[in-house]
Amino acid sequence: MDQQSSDELRRELALDQAIGAQLDALVKRANRAVLQLRGKEKMEESQLRNLLDAAMESGSVEVTAGFIRYQIGRDDKNIWKEFGHHVIRDLGELGREETGKVVDDLKKLGIADADALKPRIQARLMQLYLGYINRAFVYAKKTNGFDHLKEVVSVA
Repeated sequence: MDQQSSDELRRELALDQAIGAQLDALVKRANRAVLQLRGKEKMEESQLRNLLDAAMESGSVEVTAGFIRYQIGRDDKNIWKEFGHHVIRDLGELGREETGKVVDDLKKLGIADADALKPRIQARLMQLYLGYINRAFVYAKKTNGFDHLKEVVSVA
């Protein structure tokens, strides 16, 4: 294995580890977002899967936010408004907070190009976050378990 391949492998492993360290925070954010859907019986699993699909396909936070804004704009039952704006806010915070933590962890591990990875990190965190939203919503809707999401969020 040449030096470049070794450095790339080291960077990818460090990136996976640093992103993995943010998973609990992402799940808590996702649970808080899903709590916005309590009482919104008209929200369907397929709508959140479509959101996740848009994020996975585009890999872009801006494209995903645009998709959410579109859903808010076409929603005559007011299902998306609070939830959508909450998610858009979270996406911005992910870009500052969790992405910053991942970059800091990478720098501590000696990854020289950590700052250049920010867009990739933010996109991956967004995709994970939206996946956790999808899972939490399916659980809460099928089991009427919104209160249990609240319990998890309050754990320190």
